[in-house]
Amino acid sequence: MYSVKKELEEIINLYLEKLVSIYTLLDIKYNNDPCLYFSRLSNAGLDDVDNAAAEMGNRMCQFKTYLDDYLSKEIVKYMPNTSKLIGNTLTLDFLLKSGSLENLVKYPAGTLQILGAEKAFFNHMRKGTPPPKHGIIFYYPGLSALPPNQRGKVARTIANKMAITLKMDYFKTNGNISLMVEEIKKRMNV
Repeated sequence: MYSVKKELEEIINLYLEKLVSIYTLLDIKYNNDPCLYFSRLSNAGLDDVDNAAAEMGNRMCQFKTYLDDYLSKEIVKYMPNTSKLIGNTLTLDFLLKSGSLENLVKYPAGTLQILGAEKAFFNHMRKGTPPPKHGIIFYYPGLSALPPNQRGKVARTIANKMAITLKMDYFKTNGNISLMVEEIKKRMNV
């Protein structure tokens, strides 16, 4: 389902590009929100065909919102501890990249840290370039805002905590996630 959501976002953006290029003559501004643009376009009093085009965009946005809500509820049920630690979207990204929770549990923290940076890792192995410090984990809130020399250390801390929460989710146990989040925040303030 998550891959469907990603593909739907791409379709919405492609559809938006076509509509924006068609309706540039109208005085409807695009402000980085496709769904808002479709809504403004459908309220612009256009012809039936143009209104139908805007309504198609609105329906895709409604379905995307439905998928977001559904996936957020399901990931919290399936991986509650990891969702609390890194958030629903990032948890879904890791799950999609690995294929299953069982695969994620098998990965050590170092692999979790660079998961998603395989190209950089293999360039490091073949060409001797510097090793990647982070992959998907880079999208953890606040990590990208840190100075580059601190990102690797914080990414490693997040990956270590994530390895623990993944095992907790797999074996259906609970722990003190808020303490882990506080340790990560403390590490980010260093």
